[in-house]
Amino acid sequence: MRVLVACLFVACGRDQGVSDEQLKGLVVSAPAPAAIDVTQAATDPAELSRALATKYTAVIAAIGSHTASLETHTVVEESGKPVSDLADKTLLEVGEHDAFHGLYENSADYGREVIFLSRPEAAGDKLYLRPRYQKWHGRSPETTDEPSQIRDSYFGPIAATWDLVAPGAELTDKGLVQILGRAGRKIAIKLAPSPRENPHEPLAQRRWRESRTISALEGEVVIDADKGVPLAAKLTAAVAFSREGRRFTMKVALEAAITKIAATEIAAPAEAEVIASPTRRGEVDERDYLLNGIAPPIRKNADGTARITAGPGSGPGSGSSSSAPIKK
Repeated sequence: MRVLVACLFVACGRDQGVSDEQLKGLVVSAPAPAAIDVTQAATDPAELSRALATKYTAVIAAIGSHTASLETHTVVEESGKPVSDLADKTLLEVGEHDAFHGLYENSADYGREVIFLSRPEAAGDKLYLRPRYQKWHGRSPETTDEPSQIRDSYFGPIAATWDLVAPGAELTDKGLVQILGRAGRKIAIKLAPSPRENPHEPLAQRRWRESRTISALEGEVVIDADKGVPLAAKLTAAVAFSREGRRFTMKVALEAAITKIAATEIAAPAEAEVIASPTRRGEVDERDYLLNGIAPPIRKNADGTARITAGPGSGPGSGSSSSAPIKK
């Protein structure tokens, strides 16, 4: 009830016509993040974490239209016996005028695909989405940032995998390499002799990560020498953890790379393969917003964190069927 009253109070206050000019000192734009220090990132895991967590929008701005591929493999064992085993593949193709195609498939016979076409001069922007083996659902984006949210989620496994293993990493600067005509900084990664303390996890469902132990880690990362954005990553690791009194070991592997720096022509699906899709109703978004901090959210991000929007009805846009899952 307090949250509802607060929301109504804010809404009423804005209805009074108070301008931003009258709220000087209260309405403040978030400062732009500092540029990645590439030299520092080659030896400092914290700065490399910032580089690998770069929003995919910034990657596109840095290197232009391109194609990226990502593969992960996660095996969870208990007493040496596998209790889960999942491999997945992601393909991202970025074309001109913000158009893109994303494809996600995994070994559990699940997947999703999305195409976005920006056509301001024609009938407007168009999203096409489909689960694996199903027909396409075509509709207009529900919010202006829905397409970029969906697109960026496909690139998430790089940051998610690194976030899991970063406390145990030791970095070595391997100098400059060339990737598709761009200069990159190659960074070798191995298990540190003295792993750092795991960060605090505010969400109960991720609390197990606070006591995790990185027992094995190796690989390499290449970040752009000019912009600091990730160009390639290859990591393998073993992470021991406990949940509900049971001890597990998670073996993870990631291989990701920018495979082409050039625009791909993105086309709409064949008309016979597309069915009309109504816009998503907003009740779930409103419920999660009003009960933020009181009840667990229904709609979640791929990493299990709450997906809370700016206000009732504003919605994250991508919906529960549009974000590539991340199994960390």
